[in-house]
Amino acid sequence: MQLRMNTTLKKAWGIALALVISKGSGAQTHAPDKIFINGKVLTIDSSNSIVQALAIRNGRIEAVGSTAQISRLKGKSTAVIDLKGKTVVPGFIDGHSHFMGLGQLDLVNIAAPPVGKVTSIAGLVEEVRKFRDERKIKAGQWIAAYGYDQDQLTEKRHPAKEDLDAVFPDNPVLLGHISGHMLVANSAALRLAGITAATKDPDGGMIIRKPGSSEPAGLLQENAQALVMKELNKQKPSPEKQMDQIRRQQVFYASFGITTAQDGFTSQESLDLLKQAASEGKLFLDVVALPSFVLLDKIIADPAAYKFGFYDKRLKLDGIKLSSDGSPQGKTAFFSKPYLTPVPGCDDHCTGFPTITQEKFNEVVLKCFSHNLHLYTHCNGDGAIDMYIEAVKNANKELHSGSIGRRTVVIHSQFVRDDQLDQYKELGLMPSFFTNHAFFWGDVHTQNLGKERAAFLSPLHSAGRKGIIYTNHTDYPVTPVNPLFLLWTSVNRLSRSGQVIGAEERISVAEGLRAITINGAWQYHEEKDKGSVEKGKLADLAILSDDPLSVEPARIRDIEVLETIKEGKTIYRKN
Repeated sequence: MQLRMNTTLKKAWGIALALVISKGSGAQTHAPDKIFINGKVLTIDSSNSIVQALAIRNGRIEAVGSTAQISRLKGKSTAVIDLKGKTVVPGFIDGHSHFMGLGQLDLVNIAAPPVGKVTSIAGLVEEVRKFRDERKIKAGQWIAAYGYDQDQLTEKRHPAKEDLDAVFPDNPVLLGHISGHMLVANSAALRLAGITAATKDPDGGMIIRKPGSSEPAGLLQENAQALVMKELNKQKPSPEKQMDQIRRQQVFYASFGITTAQDGFTSQESLDLLKQAASEGKLFLDVVALPSFVLLDKIIADPAAYKFGFYDKRLKLDGIKLSSDGSPQGKTAFFSKPYLTPVPGCDDHCTGFPTITQEKFNEVVLKCFSHNLHLYTHCNGDGAIDMYIEAVKNANKELHSGSIGRRTVVIHSQFVRDDQLDQYKELGLMPSFFTNHAFFWGDVHTQNLGKERAAFLSPLHSAGRKGIIYTNHTDYPVTPVNPLFLLWTSVNRLSRSGQVIGAEERISVAEGLRAITINGAWQYHEEKDKGSVEKGKLADLAILSDDPLSVEPARIRDIEVLETIKEGKTIYRKN
């Protein structure tokens, strides 16, 4: 579908404006606060119309149309902004990320290019050492780093505790994997957490051992991370620093044109912090929180304390977040068929593993449906998706109802099968895809899963062809939060090595824009207020350096956000 100027809209506006003008001075009583003229406004309405100008009053869009039409609405106090040909799009709506990963701004960056510069284990250790020395971190204090990717290291392996022990004998050190589904702890951190050869693997997690031994190697997968994270989490920043982190995080998101952010899998601590920020008027983005399913019984027992479905000073509890498996690049995602390359901690028929039992899955889905709680579930592998589909069917059977209209979200749906997409359509499930994987791990998935499975990762085209509404997301901090980079990956699907990962699943720029605007609003049941530039909707906008529809597809990733506007007010402007 191509965006075009809606001629019917232009004619209608000509009639409407003539009526307004004929009323004389009375029209000035309701003059807009601002008008934007001489631009290219990609409205993302049902016809994907393109207009030149828009008017804003009281934080909402008053009108859209040509520059001549909108200029006639100008009152004595109306501010006029000349866009000088720049492109305006609806504010981007975050399909899924982890907004409350506040500490990411202060961790050691050990990511591979282009996000960081680490290409070897020695280089990784050096980045952590420099961080320790620059921050003057004393012996006994924790050091946390984030973003290593074993497949991008020259050694092609996870770091081991010994790689860290020689340089950090007296500091507990944690290295977070880029997926967020595993970490590496040095010996000092393992000691503080009480992890020894006698420590059993927790349910839904694995302590990787040294070959031929029970001794921990340092790598902790999935739920095993909690064994050491509980020690790190004792080192809380001050309340003042936490509020400053929330401010900085909002500025960071806004710098990429995001006006609605998501915190997926919100803990009670993070929820309390968000509520405090909201009550103090410190949120200038809309933040959608998805409390963790571990809070479900508490939420059901005290509905007055957990009110869902509306914003209170820019904070909205939209639903419950469940997680069912791990990371495909980390080889913990749960598949119906084995990985094709060696898997840490597994010797035969290595399919990854679920982090939840089918019984628990069924229980959570049934409780959410019974209490009309919007459900979001992390599913990467098709094995985990099979479990989700079974749980949804079970809940529908128990409740003697269907799930159409619930907008139940399958976060990632990374390796959904084509037959599972048919069941999504039948059951009313909504995928929130993650096309950045094509760039960051497309080559890795091809090795680990084979070309056919890798090519069908995040199958946006197939979903759209079946009439399934979908969103697209960055899963920040797993990949950069930039929606324009995300748009680039959905249109091009190029890997690090320049290979196209699933050419048939590429989509048009217009479709890609809808996935991160109006479809995002639909996911949150907010399509009447957000997601497109139309009369009556919130004036949430992003002004871009170039038009995504006009530049070469390869250049979409280079487009910059020049200004972000939330309800008519500028919340970010590029210097």
